Amino acid sequence: MKLPVTFEQFIKDPVKGLLFLVILALGYLYRDATNQMDKANILCEKRLSRCELELKKMAAMLKTQDSVCSALTTEIKLYKEFGKI
Repeated sequence: MKLPVTFEQFIKDPVKGLLFLVILALGYLYRDATNQMDKANILCEKRLSRCELELKKMAAMLKTQDSVCSALTTEIKLYKEFGKI
């Protein structure tokens, strides 16, 4: 593999060589950051799916509890009207 900057060129103008190394380092860091973001997105999507499932379960439970509460309230009102309470 031939490097774009030879050692002799680096000795003559070290700024260009260092810029080349900086560009390589930035490219590596950018690629690493995108990989980590992809992994984080996948993890968050899994957690979001789990939370949505839990939310659906809790909404169904709330509807059931609301129905039970409504029925009991009606029953108590009827008992009061008939003088049982």
